Amino acid sequence: MKNIHELNIANFFDGNNKRINILIFGVDAVDNETTSGKRSDSIMIFSMDSNGNNPSLISIPRDTRVPIEGRKSQEKINHAHAYGSTELLKSTIENFLDITIDYYARVNYQAVEQLVDTLGGLELDVPMDMKYDDPYDDPPLEIDIKKGLQTLDGRNTLHFLRFRKGYANQDLGRIEAQKQFAEAMINKIKSPTSIFKIPKLTKVFYDNVDTDIPKTKIFHIGIKNLFKGLDNIEKTTLPGKPATINGVSYYIANDEDIKQLRKNYLTVSSSLKNNYPKIAVLNACGVQGIAAKISEKLNNTDIIVDSIGNYKTANVQESFIEYHREHKKQAKKISKILGINKLIEIEDNDTDVIIIIGKDLAST
Repeated sequence: MKNIHELNIANFFDGNNKRINILIFGVDAVDNETTSGKRSDSIMIFSMDSNGNNPSLISIPRDTRVPIEGRKSQEKINHAHAYGSTELLKSTIENFLDITIDYYARVNYQAVEQLVDTLGGLELDVPMDMKYDDPYDDPPLEIDIKKGLQTLDGRNTLHFLRFRKGYANQDLGRIEAQKQFAEAMINKIKSPTSIFKIPKLTKVFYDNVDTDIPKTKIFHIGIKNLFKGLDNIEKTTLPGKPATINGVSYYIANDEDIKQLRKNYLTVSSSLKNNYPKIAVLNACGVQGIAAKISEKLNNTDIIVDSIGNYKTANVQESFIEYHREHKKQAKKISKILGINKLIEIEDNDTDVIIIIGKDLAST
């Protein structure tokens, strides 16, 4: 099959029937120019099936004791970025959890402030009075936030995230605050009032966040669709326990903890492995853009189109659908959505369902 072009979230994130893992972490830096040599702060992995389902957000405590390439003994995971920037942190996490990190997003202080201010603030439940001054921090830190549910602007949201004192369970309490922030951010972006802010949010994101997710992927999917389906996002923390080793406080996760985490949150769901068909839409009528248009229509339902392209001829009169027997139900569902009456069962093809758009749907 030639001239196939990736279109949806599945192929934009590099493949089918796999788990997509995006490393999201903060650094103690004002902007991207001052991140060199700085330790990472918040560390999270956003994970989802390649069809966008079963999303999870896994927090990794900054004191987690891990092997770091080039170091003689195990150290805290947040040291990795200071030693070797994003690549070393990424490889450290990949080796520690035995997973693949597909993309990363490194967030600085300025990014948090500007994203929150663009959204008009975030509603957060502050668990305690937060007051802390450090004139020697970079930038100087002056935190003064009262306990309770309130809307925080960008500056105070950043202070809410940076505050470390007073949590009964130390860094784990701070991680709960970070999860609350992530959930509030997602909900605000998904709200109807934010739809007109999407272009500015995208600009702020790429101006202030260091990431290897190409702009074309974000723009093509659309930020709103990127967050679609995250209502039931599973949020968890790497299981483990605090320990003091040679006078240094660590967070220790054992192999069984990691194995269970992978099984529950970082592996492909059985439904995706067994039931997710590869679907293609092919232009067989010669009308430019028709395959993309039909694909968009299907993507707005729960049908995931993997690829679009051109059929071997552009002179097909009646549209039809080819399908493998085990995906007959999906083919019939598509036929009802598009009004296609002709369905043909096939045996050998890399694609499970192929939608051939003829001249009868040229004006769709």
